[in-house]
Amino acid sequence: MLSGRSETDEFDYVHRHNSFGFRDVEHACNKGEGVFRILGLGDSFTYGVGAEFEQTYLYRLEEMLNGRSGDHPRIEIIKAGIPRYYPQLERILLDKYGRGFSPDLVLVGFAPNDVIDTYFGLDAVTVDRSGFLKTREADELGTLGTRLCSNSHVFRVILQRYVDFRLSRKFRPEFDEIFKDDGYHEKDWRAVEGEYLQIATIAREIDARVLLLNIPQKGPWSEMHRYPAKRLGSWAEKNGVGLVDVLPEMAEASGGKPLYDELDGHCTPEGYEVVAQAIFHHLTQHRLVP
Repeated sequence: MLSGRSETDEFDYVHRHNSFGFRDVEHACNKGEGVFRILGLGDSFTYGVGAEFEQTYLYRLEEMLNGRSGDHPRIEIIKAGIPRYYPQLERILLDKYGRGFSPDLVLVGFAPNDVIDTYFGLDAVTVDRSGFLKTREADELGTLGTRLCSNSHVFRVILQRYVDFRLSRKFRPEFDEIFKDDGYHEKDWRAVEGEYLQIATIAREIDARVLLLNIPQKGPWSEMHRYPAKRLGSWAEKNGVGLVDVLPEMAEASGGKPLYDELDGHCTPEGYEVVAQAIFHHLTQHRLVP
């Protein structure tokens, strides 16, 4: 269990994990008879940073699907969102562990920062001797640094600033270029699409469908922010993959309660509710769930 206060001082958190390390209850690998199983992959938005477990969009989606009237099989969602994951790591998770859950549908959350994380690459994060996931820069601090980070909130804040400084000197991502054809991050976009193609291939091998989910990051949004959904939609149509674009629903709901934490940038519980509703409507309208 992990608990504490967000670095931005906007919310408290209590995160419990199952034996797979997912923020979820335990699930048997063998799918029960008559169960329709969804595997949810993604990053910290899919994990549900900023919300209680019961407020995350995968939990709410599961409740909505199981709350439908009429005769439907039980829907079970494997909630495998992990902070800082991006398409390459999601593909590895699906290949190494996801297969064993025999999902009928693989739901893959995309956020624009997935392109930036692809730019940084797989070796940006490593596993230290204690089993902790750490950035390359943090790992240089050794055993003492790990101990201090585990037990001191102040040190974690200092470490984050140090890591951000080191990364800013070594890498120079350009966030606005994510929203351009043939821009600075075109190579990274193509790598993202390559990983999604592999995810689609693995899904076909286990007789599962794939549905991409475009989750916009905190607004305000302009026309350029529609680019990810347009690009992913075009790719998805060519490769037999579905897409849910949450941006229109977020824009429509933005006049009410805040949908994102102002400083942290993750969704508020109200924002995750919008995401869950958008997926629910798509799944039921397109009959992607029985």
